[in-house]
Amino acid sequence: MSDRDWERIGAATGALSVLLFIVGFGILPTPPDVDATAIEIHAYYADEQGGIQASMVVLTGALFFFIWFLGSLRSALRAAEGGTGRVTSIAFAGGLVSAGALFTLITLIAGAAFRPDETTPEVTSAINDLAVVSGGPALAGLTALFAASAKVALRHGALPRSIGLLLVLAALAQPFAVGAMLTDSGVFAGDGVLGLFLPIATFAVAILATSGALVQRAGRLGAE
Repeated sequence: MSDRDWERIGAATGALSVLLFIVGFGILPTPPDVDATAIEIHAYYADEQGGIQASMVVLTGALFFFIWFLGSLRSALRAAEGGTGRVTSIAFAGGLVSAGALFTLITLIAGAAFRPDETTPEVTSAINDLAVVSGGPALAGLTALFAASAKVALRHGALPRSIGLLLVLAALAQPFAVGAMLTDSGVFAGDGVLGLFLPIATFAVAILATSGALVQRAGRLGAE
């Protein structure tokens, strides 16, 4: 395989990571509300242990491909920006921070589901709460990733303008996740429309679109 073939494969890992994220969260048994009691949360992990663990395995695979995609994205942004690559470095650092936040989320949920029959409801609930609020700090990394990528796309043409504008919207949507750290009910909570679904939806669309654009870019360069 040529270098361009590997470049296309690397670019496609973004789409693959999103697909695995969708599958992973799709097979996750429906969790109780964020404001559920400790007993309800503990019962969820005890009763749905197998399904939760399967979901975390798939999400671990998604995390691997997301990290690989960050390398491909960094390469494309760096080539377009030139100079010291300062903004590209910000985008890459933001992506790594968000990957670390996902690592924390997976680890905490897997930990709560590891031996639920041997822990108390209070301990399980506390671990679950840590998993929920970990989405709040993740917004810093994702906002930096999308905002910096958008700047390089719009200013230096690393990506089509339409993708750059989509990245701007994704960056603006991420700060809503801060609500996960502040409330356990309502639209800004960790299971709310603005606190969870808007940031996740824009993340998925932005990564899919960016991945597709990078695959096309690699194809054009290979044909030249």
